Amino acid sequence: MSNRTAEFFKNPKARLILKFGFIYLVFFALSWHRLDPDFGWHLKAGDYYRQYGIPSHDIFTFTARNFDWINHEWGNDLLLSLFYAIGGYGLLSFLYAGLWTAAFMIRALKVRFIFLLAAMGAVLPYAGIRPVAWTFLLFALLLRLLENQKKPPYLLIASLFAAWANLHAGFVIGLALILYYFVRTRHKYYAKLLSLGILATFINPYGPRLYVEVGRTLFDVRLHNQISEWNNFVVFTGSLTFIGLWWAGFLLYKRKKLSNWLGLGPLLFAAALSASRNLPLFVITTINDLEKYYQNFRAEAPKNLNYKARAVLLISWVGLISFLIYGSYGQLLPWTNREDKFPKQAVSYLKANPCPGRIFNDYNYGGYLIWKLPSQPVYIDGRMSSWRAPDGQKYLDKFLKIPDDQNLRQKEFSHYGIKCVLIRSSNTKLIDSLQNDGWQTRLKANSATLLEKS
Repeated sequence: MSNRTAEFFKNPKARLILKFGFIYLVFFALSWHRLDPDFGWHLKAGDYYRQYGIPSHDIFTFTARNFDWINHEWGNDLLLSLFYAIGGYGLLSFLYAGLWTAAFMIRALKVRFIFLLAAMGAVLPYAGIRPVAWTFLLFALLLRLLENQKKPPYLLIASLFAAWANLHAGFVIGLALILYYFVRTRHKYYAKLLSLGILATFINPYGPRLYVEVGRTLFDVRLHNQISEWNNFVVFTGSLTFIGLWWAGFLLYKRKKLSNWLGLGPLLFAAALSASRNLPLFVITTINDLEKYYQNFRAEAPKNLNYKARAVLLISWVGLISFLIYGSYGQLLPWTNREDKFPKQAVSYLKANPCPGRIFNDYNYGGYLIWKLPSQPVYIDGRMSSWRAPDGQKYLDKFLKIPDDQNLRQKEFSHYGIKCVLIRSSNTKLIDSLQNDGWQTRLKANSATLLEKS
């Protein structure tokens, strides 16, 4: 290694660039590789807004055409459409990787690389070109501002919430964060900040009605059993390392004080237990704790370790790194086309051979069909997890009952004139039932099956 190269790696700024450059490249690779099931409807909604403005009702389904659609992610969708028109999926991958990385830079500039990797591994299952990236970034920024000894200006916080409320419904967790500071300090500043933040969220196309959609989702307890990210804590391999490290440090150094158990770390971990989608917020909040725990450990550990102790530490570090690599592997590899998990061949078939009626589609295919087959309204898509039909039943509940309830299926199919079914091939119960009723399989590819009524 030349002197110039050695000097480069000794430069703190150079190491910082390399560290976060690597984090950025991983998030870029993931964003490029992964297609979120809701990407399609976000993109087409943004296209609609640019051409016609904000609609007063649903525009994508034949089941909920008169539903009062309140899109709490409309600003994200508009930006998505604009940047996609300029640079396609590649530009979006570039930009959203920047959002995820920027959050880590705001919170973890002084955190050593191994802990940064552990945090990244825990967040990867939730990353990609998704509106939640805005909440991840803005929550990190809000936390940084509130932790600052100098209290942030009211106007700055109001501006942050005004933007946040138009990008993603996660702004409510930001309001909860300010409420937490008020409860802990009883300082009037935080009460005023909270009031101003709430008022700022009214600056959106829907005004206070935005909270109708937010409340509809938050108070839908059935979501915890129906949508994976709302499940009661789904543990991914990459998440285990970070969680294990943080809890080990917490139990070693902070368990004795009751106030620590009521801190943001344990509270957000409890939120992640309630719904796994909250895990990234736990990670970005507690990442600096890992560095503090490590410094405490170094200060207390004996200076001259014997060879056995050194061997144990070496094995532990190698095991930690191996576990991180294994966890990341599951998110990034095997490297396949981002559309391979979606019914792209079925879409091609339907373009050449249009369905003689309407299509009953899988919940996770709705967004893709809105994007790739815009001429055909869908039965259901990712926006509708908590929407209710005029009869009071949730659209998602009906969808989930279709394979088992033949009477409901016949009623729905007859009412809407459904002549085709496009579902996952793993839904064998519905496929077998339809085939027994005389439906013909037209195509089976990309883990999807297309059937048509004879």
